[in-house]
Amino acid sequence: MPFVNTFKKTIFAKKAMMKYSFCTAFTLLSLISCGNNDNMIEDPRPIDKELHSFEFKGYSVISTTSYKGSKGQKSAPDEAYLNNYWSLYKEPAWKKIDLDLHNNTIRLVAGTSADITYAIKMVNDSVLIDDKTIKPNYVGNYNKKESSFTLKRTFRYIKKASRETEGLLITQNTLFGTTQYDTIFGTVFTNPSQMTKSGDEVLWSNVDYYYQAP
Repeated sequence: MPFVNTFKKTIFAKKAMMKYSFCTAFTLLSLISCGNNDNMIEDPRPIDKELHSFEFKGYSVISTTSYKGSKGQKSAPDEAYLNNYWSLYKEPAWKKIDLDLHNNTIRLVAGTSADITYAIKMVNDSVLIDDKTIKPNYVGNYNKKESSFTLKRTFRYIKKASRETEGLLITQNTLFGTTQYDTIFGTVFTNPSQMTKSGDEVLWSNVDYYYQAP
């Protein structure tokens, strides 16, 4: 019976098994590596910016309402009428607006000491000044699609002519937001029927200032 060297065959088989195991492990490692690389592919979708800057482009007088005289007669004066009370209505105090949606702030930029920053909160596209000491004040609208901002400003003028028991009273201010009948009557005059002197007057105007991203 011829001699068979089983020792050499055993060594050869073990080497073959080790080579096969090494190749298999290398292949699995390559597949895992490729899988990890697939997970690291950057998302091509654009990331929304959180800081938006806008520059003043124009304005529009939305409405002007006047109650005047001893009967509190209502009228809707044209824009030119505003020059008698609010000569600077065509130009906002701030030429630039920075809206920071990460820190929830709005910065109104005039380039002077008139610069001011407010904490805000968003309600849909409306921007409200979030001051815990007062009711949130409507300041304007942010249009994400058009990269624009509309600043809301309102002018109020009230004149109460002298009475027998009280002197002349005039109040005049410019605020954020809009004015309606209910927000101006109830202060000096409860309603137009209390306007009993020819010099009595209640006037308000709502103006929009339009800002666009550069």
